[in-house]
Amino acid sequence: MNPVSTKKRLTLRLTPIALGILAACGGGGGTSVADGGIRGTGSSVGPVSGFGSVFVNGVKFETRDIVNQRVESNDEISTEGDLEKGMILRIEGKWNKDGSGNAEALKYDDTFRGPVTDIVVPDESTGTPGSFRVLGQTISYDRRTVVRVKDGNLTEGMTVRVSAWRTADGYRASFIGSATTGSDFPLELEGRIDEVQLDKFRIGDQWIRGGQGVSYPGDLTINDIVKGALVEVEGRFLSEGGDVTAAEIRYSDDRRFLREEGGEIEMTGPVQSLNVSGSTFSLNGVQVDYDNETEFDDFARSRIADGLLVQVEGEIRTGRLYAEEIDLFEGNAEVEAGVLSPFEGSAENELNVGGVRVRITNNTLIDRDDDDQTPLSEANFLEVEGIEREDANGTFFLEALNIEIESEDSGEYELTGQLTADDPNSRKLTVLGVEITYDQNVGSENEGWRDCAVVSVEYQKVTDGFQAIGIECDD
Repeated sequence: MNPVSTKKRLTLRLTPIALGILAACGGGGGTSVADGGIRGTGSSVGPVSGFGSVFVNGVKFETRDIVNQRVESNDEISTEGDLEKGMILRIEGKWNKDGSGNAEALKYDDTFRGPVTDIVVPDESTGTPGSFRVLGQTISYDRRTVVRVKDGNLTEGMTVRVSAWRTADGYRASFIGSATTGSDFPLELEGRIDEVQLDKFRIGDQWIRGGQGVSYPGDLTINDIVKGALVEVEGRFLSEGGDVTAAEIRYSDDRRFLREEGGEIEMTGPVQSLNVSGSTFSLNGVQVDYDNETEFDDFARSRIADGLLVQVEGEIRTGRLYAEEIDLFEGNAEVEAGVLSPFEGSAENELNVGGVRVRITNNTLIDRDDDDQTPLSEANFLEVEGIEREDANGTFFLEALNIEIESEDSGEYELTGQLTADDPNSRKLTVLGVEITYDQNVGSENEGWRDCAVVSVEYQKVTDGFQAIGIECDD
């Protein structure tokens, strides 16, 4: 499946999520509550997926108890109304028995703020993510990235704010948005110090100059500016595109992911430094320990790998996160197809997309054009990326992570998922719960697909079901 073009993604507006609005103006709905779930007081750190309150990590947090819905931030994000979908937010609050939450504090901090350089657009033919650089740091972006920039295109020199997770080879953006240059400290970057000289230090290929006017908020002091230290810097260019003159230097955002000893936390991020034999990995700079008691929600623990986006819930002990539950937060299946008549007895948060049962949750990001208020159930054509799941009744469905609305139904559908059945005699295969008929020519072309766990099928709707027009291995 090809990723959506950069231009298309940048012109989309993200729609709030609330239960029941599949048939009303605004987007998708439904609830997604982990079987375990934090009960009582805790922290949640992850990308915002909706408003009308704030949705983070699949939980709807009411914010009415926070005065003026204030957000603790020094990046000109003052209230809930300044937040955008995709921004990585920390919420302190209380969880209710029904899985909802009451927020007591909202905290946000940009990862980067500065001019864009070295843009590499996504490769639609291979699904390779795009990338760009800000202040010497490489940042990748993909279909899960919310991109909101002026005029709909990333361009060289454009000033952006980025909310991102650190990875082994740079950063992975959750949000990219236009930024003004009017703040006191228009530039922000984080990273590991590679070199220190008398009056300056280098992160990647960006030099930062200190001086007597530099503030050191928090625990960091000037004596901590050493090679290998992971820091966050705010400041401005000494001359355009040159060294950054630091105004504030503090430890990096890693510490916002921690909680006091014994505290419950759920957070999302990419797996790093996986040690399979030791059952540990790093998530946002915090070591995660898992064992046989850890619940892997609908995916095999053998699938965990560096770079995989996951959501972890557990308890902080001795500076480590002991995982009670690990959920997949990365799509492993897709469908691009027309919206068909609802399934018999379908739930309020379900759609029939090209025969695939698509379920909307509080984690679903829904993209639509600015002037499009069509309910999802009345849309013509959708592109859905999500997680393939099977419920207790053996029904396969796609838990939607991203939904993009297309204006026209081309009649040409495509899906990617596990090949759960294939009968060469009747020439029928099943993917994502959809039974698709194929003829001899289609079945024999690229015949190696029969030995693949995951296949991609191009198909179309016919009078008595669905007919394949192309089948390929997608392992």
